[in-house]
Amino acid sequence: MKIKSIKIENYGPFKSLQQVKIGNLSTIIGKNDVGKSFILRALNLFFEKKPKIEENDVHKESDPGDDVVIEVAFDSLPPHIELEDGIQTTFNEEMLLDENGCLRIKKIFPRDDLTRFQLFLIANDFRDNNYAELVNLKETELNTKCQECNIEAIRSGRGITNKSKREALRQKAEEEHIGINLRDINISKNDRLRKSIEDNFPDFDLFQTDTSLGIGETSFQKEFRPIVYAAAEQEDVQESKNIFTENIKKALQKEIDKIFEYFKQHTDVFTSLKVKPDFFWDKAVTFDIIGNDNHGIQLSLDKRGSGLKRLLMVSFFQYMAARNAAQDCNCVFAIEEPENCLHPGLQRELINSFNQIANKGGQIIVTSHSPVFAGASPAEELILIIREKGEAKVIQFPELNLIKVAEELGVEPSDQITCYNACVFVEGIADIHFLKTVARTLKNSGVVEYDFEDKNIGFIPFGGDNLKHWINLRALNRLNRRFGVVIDSDKENEAETINQKKINWKQKCEQDGGIFFITKKREMENYLHSGAIQRKGGFRDIVFNDYTDMKKEFGDNVYKAIDSITSDEILERDHYIDGSNEHHEMKEMIEELLNLC
Repeated sequence: MKIKSIKIENYGPFKSLQQVKIGNLSTIIGKNDVGKSFILRALNLFFEKKPKIEENDVHKESDPGDDVVIEVAFDSLPPHIELEDGIQTTFNEEMLLDENGCLRIKKIFPRDDLTRFQLFLIANDFRDNNYAELVNLKETELNTKCQECNIEAIRSGRGITNKSKREALRQKAEEEHIGINLRDINISKNDRLRKSIEDNFPDFDLFQTDTSLGIGETSFQKEFRPIVYAAAEQEDVQESKNIFTENIKKALQKEIDKIFEYFKQHTDVFTSLKVKPDFFWDKAVTFDIIGNDNHGIQLSLDKRGSGLKRLLMVSFFQYMAARNAAQDCNCVFAIEEPENCLHPGLQRELINSFNQIANKGGQIIVTSHSPVFAGASPAEELILIIREKGEAKVIQFPELNLIKVAEELGVEPSDQITCYNACVFVEGIADIHFLKTVARTLKNSGVVEYDFEDKNIGFIPFGGDNLKHWINLRALNRLNRRFGVVIDSDKENEAETINQKKINWKQKCEQDGGIFFITKKREMENYLHSGAIQRKGGFRDIVFNDYTDMKKEFGDNVYKAIDSITSDEILERDHYIDGSNEHHEMKEMIEELLNLC
């Protein structure tokens, strides 16, 4: 399961934080003390088995009777669950999903006792209580319900299961045209359902700023438990392990026998007491890491400075990315300010590891003040927190203004540009994702030799007026960096001419030594292949041309179809003939941009 969104009530600076969308690589940005870390801490409280909320963490303006509520929605659900032994069902079949097809779980911490919590599912279920919350009914209760509804109720067996009874009741409700609405289903009392949910939760690890990545931290140690277990199960250590466990067992038995001598004085029911120890090898070992430096000093890395600990964090996530390369990753890493004590180059290395983990199904959620991390997240996965009249609120795509993001980060354009060997200016973050993916796909198939990461070429999103401002100031040349610009033609048909202001921009940029491209098609999304759109979005009847308004036709996120496009499909869509010469627009554009370095 993957986190889709989170809502918070009466926790930290959030009186009522409405749905915050979480993606594969989400970056939470904002000024100091606006509440970024409280989103990560709320997720940590949600996943903890025994969460603890301090009274000081409750929203200051909440009423004495206001409970703390943390609500998390999940998608990418398991294909089946079991609520009865050997009987497979699904969350959808059991009417446990919300109106968006997500598993939405609400954890309520009563204000009068913050040490306990109640667990609810918010699900689309029948309005009539006779047919609602069937998943919580035991066999006898289901039999009674069936009898009340004139449905033959038979004890489980011979193909008759509780699941089949629930199905019969739901069918009856549909026949009677019973309506459906959202309702809270208490799952605290249903151990089987609760276990099915919690067993499918992703592993969640929170790395807080003040703890960095300590060797002794659970989030570090637990990653190596499988290694300890595998080592303990090796054939050549079995004999030694058996001797070791037998000696422990004998020592324990000796002490229990002494207790039994006293026990016999009080009862003659037992003839002996026998000890039965359990050995959990993956939990039996904790370890430290001792660094022997070039001065001959041996010291635990936990005792070293923050800078070295942060380097360990980079190495740890590089290790995690490599380890997960061959398998899907069912984990969520929440990291506070990973840029601390890291040079921008190391920040980019860390982002590379984050991307590898995200691409294998894991999720990364970071709080950050760094434009490097903010620039790594797709626009729809950026989360901006601001304070208005003392209360924190969240702004996300499409309402999120990227200029506002830069202001909140305190970033000037030159702060981003100086990190790269060359820069490409584009109109939006979606264009960055598009061009990077096309270059990577063409490189992987051998059509081009490099991609933009190989050449350390950065992308800066500046929409219309901002780009015009930079060009008119002749500022690009003064940055002393090689640069290129890619913009959409915005043509609505083949006969339409390109707007003169774009021709003027092109001339000025080329005078300043840059290269400038105006797409032949309407916009980047028009270079998508119908097969890629169909694979990504499930569209059946796909009809579009080089000048279709793709966002209007397929939605704002249509650009993501580039993730599934093949090299051959790119070359099919970017092909054109100029006179007697054949060209591939995207390929040639990317080659020229790569040649900036």
